Order: sequence, then structure tokens, then C-alpha cells
Amino acid sequence: MAQSVRIPVSSDDLSADFFAAAFERRWTDGLPVIPPTPDRVNRMLAAVERDPDEIVAIMPPRQGPASVRSIAANAVMAGCLPEYFPVVLAAVEAINDPMFPLGTLAGLRPETPFFLVNGPIREKIQLNCGRGCLGPGWRANATIGRAIRLIMINIGGFSPGEYARTCFSSPMQYAFCAGEDEAGSPWEPFHVERGFRKEQSVVTVFRVTSYIALLAPLDWDQSPKGLLEHTGLSMVSLGNTGLYAGSLSCLVLFNPERVRLLADAGISKADAKTMLWEYTLLPSSYFRKGDLKILEKKGCVVAGRVSLVDRPEDIYIGVMGGTGIHTVFLPGFSHEIIPHVPVSKVIP
Repeated sequence: MAQSVRIPVSSDDLSADFFAAAFERRWTDGLPVIPPTPDRVNRMLAAVERDPDEIVAIMPPRQGPASVRSIAANAVMAGCLPEYFPVVLAAVEAINDPMFPLGTLAGLRPETPFFLVNGPIREKIQLNCGRGCLGPGWRANATIGRAIRLIMINIGGFSPGEYARTCFSSPMQYAFCAGEDEAGSPWEPFHVERGFRKEQSVVTVFRVTSYIALLAPLDWDQSPKGLLEHTGLSMVSLGNTGLYAGSLSCLVLFNPERVRLLADAGISKADAKTMLWEYTLLPSSYFRKGDLKILEKKGCVVAGRVSLVDRPEDIYIGVMGGTGIHTVFLPGFSHEIIPHVPVSKVIP
């Protein structure tokens, strides 16, 4: 869909005819799509002050030109409302930033972008940041995330079985987008931590490999220190490929209840990162000699212990979700050429 293509339909069921044609041409993620008629695309374009023919990015791996118009067409197909379109455009700019090696997502690992949205636009478009925010049932979360995947497929060439050759793939590749619960968090919002103003709307993209739910049962230590210790220890295992990647970053999602517990104990976000980093260090004696040599070469061995990430600052923290004794760990992965760091873009 890098170029405009018209699909003739012969029946009264426009949606069914278009979905069948789109599926045959591998323009979908396998789910039904909304026909991007000229009127629908124009309504999407009217939500931003951009030239429809402006090329936002040349998207790998196929090097497809992503124009504002083609991005809008995919947003329509995904089910986005026009007011979501500024987020979609900024997200496309984020995944095509040089610091986000998008083309390497065509590898065998089940990596996918995760989009975290901050600022006033969250409430404007009713992006869920509370209970169930990473699951089904929320139009803004689902369709914004899905729009990016369709753009990756139709413009970038990430069509399953073609450029995208992930060994198992992941259900997170359908849609993976949520907002941060800024009102419920006593800590500074994620985008403010990164140097943006609180009143700015910002989307940040992370490169993640999986979703790991961490449960701290009530009969375990529920103190602030106990929470961070349990979380840190749960983030590491000898089979975690992240340990062998080097220059890795990762994302931990706490719900507001957990963050208030930490803040009330005088623990800042920076303190929490340092404590998590210390709890993720594993004794070098746990590792096989051959593996340890690799880790030493990468600089991952610190004072006889192996670090999951190079620095506490490489552990990023977001706040979202409903009440409960649960935390989410989203492991990252670095490409050998371009170490991954989260990329943030302002949403106009």
C-alpha cells in the first residue's frame, strides 16, 4: 500500500469484499479491516496540519515511503478515530528514528514495539492507563497499536512469512499501546523524566521481547524493599538472553498502588531503579565458564556479579494498571550494531 490502489467491489457488503481482497493481498494482520474510502481517509487527514503527500519516513525492511496519506489509510483500516491520528503519526516517526533499529525486527525473535503515551492527549482520546490497559476492550489502545502494525506490514514490508520471519511471533504484535497513569502516580511522569514539559503530549516506543507478569503473593514480604527485591529477582534467570545482549534496556510497569507504597517510604523513581539494578545482579559463579567469558568481554561482569543492564538508568519504569499485587516486566533486546534506547516524540 505504498502507492494508492483502488479495489472494485461487486456486492452490497463493502467491508466483506474489501477484507477478502486485502487478505488475499496480505494487507492485513489476519483480522477484518475497515475499507479506507477517500472520505474516511480525508477525515483522518483533517485531524493534522500536514501535507498528505509528505513522506514521513522510508520504512525498512522494504524501504517503503510512508506518506501522511498512506499512514492515514492504514489508521482507517485499523479502526482509528480521526482524533487518534496525531498519536499514530508521532509513533511512526518514533519507530523510524535512527536510534530505533526497526529493520532488525525482521529477525527470528518475537520483538515488537510497545508504545507508552503521556500528556493531555491521553484523556482527550480516552486512552486507557488503568485496569486492563494492556488487554482487549479499549478502542484507542487497540486501534492505535494495530495501526502501527498495519503500517509496518503494508509500508515497511513486515508481512508475516515474507520479510517478517519470526520463529514463533507474538500476540503482542497485533497491538501494544497504553497510557501512563500520571494522575495516580506520585512520581514524575515518564515524559517529564525524559526532559519534556508536563503539558506536552509524547509517545515513547520501546523494543520488547515478551510480557512477563510478576506476582508477589500476600504471604511474601510486602514491604517496599520486599517489593523491589522480589521484582528484581524475578527479572533475571540464567536463560534470559538479555543477559548476553549487552547495552540492554528494559521496562518495568508498576501500578499506582505499588508506586504509592514506594513513594510513602521515601523511595524515588531513581532510588527504585538503583535498588532493582542491585537485585538483578547474579553471582558469576552461577554461569558456565564459556558463557562467563562472553559476558566478561561484553563488560557485563561487575565485581564478580553479572548485570542485566549496564546501569540503573537502563531500567525504565512506567506507571499504569489497576489495583493489585502485580507488576509487569517487559524485557528489551539490543541489536549488535545499534544498542536500543527508548525513543520519544512529541504529539502535536
